[in-house]
Amino acid sequence: MNKNRRNVFKAYQDFTATIKKGSSIDSKNQSLILIACSILSQCDMCISLHVQNAASNGATKDEIIDAALLAVAMGGSPKMMHMKYVYEEIDKLYD
Repeated sequence: MNKNRRNVFKAYQDFTATIKKGSSIDSKNQSLILIACSILSQCDMCISLHVQNAASNGATKDEIIDAALLAVAMGGSPKMMHMKYVYEEIDKLYD
């Protein structure tokens, strides 16, 4: 989208940045919420990105796993299959 529809992509980025900046929820907790949303959306790339963001915003390994498991609790076993991507990122980010 950035290449072919730069104006649309930029507007989307500005929209999400405005939501995040004006939020009463801190960056770490925003990232944890977005992990859960990514699991529910079954977006592998989103899961990886938001796990990385959560880690860089100070989330612990357990906080990341717990956020992901809340999504599994809401979405059932099909969402559990996407925990694979959470654990892959955790293995890269934490010793």
